Amino acid sequence: MALSNYATGTVSIAADGTTATGTTTLWATNVLPGDVLQVGHFQSVITDVTDDTHLTIPQWGGGAVSDAAYTIWKVPGSRNTTQANQDVEKLVALLNGMGTFYFVAGAAPDPAVGDDGQYALKTNTGIWKLWLKTGGVWADQGSPVGTNYRGAWDSVTAYVANDTTTRLGSSYIAKAPNTNKPPEANASFWDVLAQRGDAGPQGDQGLPGTAATVTVNSTVTVPAGSPAKVTNLGDASAASLLFEIPQGPQGIQGIQGIQGQGVQPDATGTLAQRSTYDGQAQGFKYLQTDVSPARLFVKASNTSGDWSVPTYIGGNFPVGDMGPITDTVVQTYDFGSIV
Repeated sequence: MALSNYATGTVSIAADGTTATGTTTLWATNVLPGDVLQVGHFQSVITDVTDDTHLTIPQWGGGAVSDAAYTIWKVPGSRNTTQANQDVEKLVALLNGMGTFYFVAGAAPDPAVGDDGQYALKTNTGIWKLWLKTGGVWADQGSPVGTNYRGAWDSVTAYVANDTTTRLGSSYIAKAPNTNKPPEANASFWDVLAQRGDAGPQGDQGLPGTAATVTVNSTVTVPAGSPAKVTNLGDASAASLLFEIPQGPQGIQGIQGIQGQGVQPDATGTLAQRSTYDGQAQGFKYLQTDVSPARLFVKASNTSGDWSVPTYIGGNFPVGDMGPITDTVVQTYDFGSIV
């Protein structure tokens, strides 16, 4: 079986030099110490590979060479031994160094396993746990995995390991998948992260607040059948109330009154003509007809010209404004006109 070789690029070596310098070479990934460098008829063992373009060799006896063709012979025995030694050195350094991990399948590491400064990690079920061996004893370091907060606990959420939740003032972390397992009553599925504390002492009494006030803003009548309503136009500490009161239903018609007796004046005429009757006896009735409504004067006594205040008879009168409502039912009467 022929030896493998590498011959990419060119090499330069000074006379009696101990460094071979390459051009467009990749020695770091293709050459190992123990391989043989050949230039022309001269060979030399490679003692170290510095980087892709530099090799260390014993003192070169082939004279100075510049950008010369070369061949590196890959010696199997040397290469296998060198690679194996390097791999063993890495493994031993890893095992003896800080940060070595043992993977634990059970609840805790075997006390007989590991040295001080090494770690054990449980990842097979439930919450991941980490231990550090110190003083010959595995010390629990808690979980190295971040938690996943799922909010307040509820009975329909499917929780998995490392989910966290809150309930009844405490917080919990799930140790195993579960649904509808209240954390405070299911220690096999949940661990307490933070327990609810006791109630603190009662604080000092605060200063007295400002007394609230209530005033009536206004009262309005709304159409019959509308709901009664009270609206606060102010705020919680200074209420200003608007009352909306529905109008009551129309009352039943009253009983017809007694037929009145008509007024029969003793004389009629203008106001100026009334003086003609100033001497009449008490009770004499004079109707002034040159105005509307007409005015009825009555002699108050037998004294001449002693007439009573006039009474208005007939005519059209303007309708006055409705007075204030003082009850839930308002009844209106139409008296019509007196003639």
